[in-house]
Amino acid sequence: MRIVQTLISIAVLASAPVSVLAWDHHMERGVDLYQAGDTDVGVSLVCDPNSVYGTTVSAVLVALGADPDVSAVATFRFPDLITIDAPMTHGRISKADNQDGIWGPLLAGFRAHSAVEISVNDQTHSVALGDPLPFTCI
Repeated sequence: MRIVQTLISIAVLASAPVSVLAWDHHMERGVDLYQAGDTDVGVSLVCDPNSVYGTTVSAVLVALGADPDVSAVATFRFPDLITIDAPMTHGRISKADNQDGIWGPLLAGFRAHSAVEISVNDQTHSVALGDPLPFTCI
């Protein structure tokens, strides 16, 4: 009888809708890498929570189409209407630079929302991030 109940429980759980995570996560040489986006715009988080490489490694990377080397101000607009203007250098927003204290609010936005609009050079892109994750960036 217990086996039947277990099988029924598994069947119910398997038939339940499962949200798809858009963030792809893997670890490389002690650094957590998170990636989301599509062919129009890609967002990556590089997290070094244990300071394996010092504090300069943690960063948000933005690639627009085939060009990961854009230097401009990126505007991140989250669904709660929080807007963060972040200067990018070669597609990178570094924790080490942390101009105007943007690092904390930017991470908080990624941790709390499943989507973001990113505007760079008068072009706006919507990025589906999937379920928010507890990123290891600090």
